[in-house]
Amino acid sequence: MTLQVHKEDRWIWNLEKSNIFSVHSAYNFLTFHTTVVNPVDAKLLWRKVVPLKVVIFVWRLFRDRLSTKNNLIRRNIINLDSSSCAGWCRSLETVNHLFLHCSTFGAVWYHIYGWLGWSTTMPYEVVDHFIQFNYGGGVSKVRQSILHLIWFDTV
Repeated sequence: MTLQVHKEDRWIWNLEKSNIFSVHSAYNFLTFHTTVVNPVDAKLLWRKVVPLKVVIFVWRLFRDRLSTKNNLIRRNIINLDSSSCAGWCRSLETVNHLFLHCSTFGAVWYHIYGWLGWSTTMPYEVVDHFIQFNYGGGVSKVRQSILHLIWFDTV
């Protein structure tokens, strides 16, 4: 995305075909779309087009069952001195930090957002990011399916 000096900035609302915000579309999105109360919603995760090992990895990611350093410390496998992120950013290595907020690994998402032409904020939790990303293209099933695959591929 390049800066265009002679073009006016504008907001785009992806939930309407006209790209203009309406309370009706926001209400429909909030009331009729199911959100993931349980971090692992089978309908969103278990897809035939995604390899099983990737789905299992994401399932473990959502449940914070990956071997991140904070989990290894909690299980007394490594000591607190070894808690720094593998991305050399000196933060505690957690699932949310590593996959979303790390300046090395989490920065991949900003490139994906740029490629999609999106400007958004990064949620704190990986599960929230998954939901935001999958519904960021609007309510079309085809768009959601494509975004779903992009998210899985990126993770």
